[in-house]
Amino acid sequence: MDYSRKPFTDMSVDEIHVWFQQTRELLQQKMQREQAYLGRRAAQGIRTSTDEAYENDLLLEADLLTLLDELEQSLSSGF
Repeated sequence: MDYSRKPFTDMSVDEIHVWFQQTRELLQQKMQREQAYLGRRAAQGIRTSTDEAYENDLLLEADLLTLLDELEQSLSSGF
């Protein structure tokens, strides 16, 4: 997938909504891969500083998902 986008100032409202949806889906897929990876590692009894970093990344990603939702809702309400 080519992950590129026009600047927001050059996008229509519909294009921005599509971008929010696609970005949300990609971020959720990334989070699922990381959770599966961490689950496999935990099942093997393995835990390193990289695992801790991935866990922290998941918290950041969850916050970014919330932000995407809030931004899209603001856009829909005429922010």
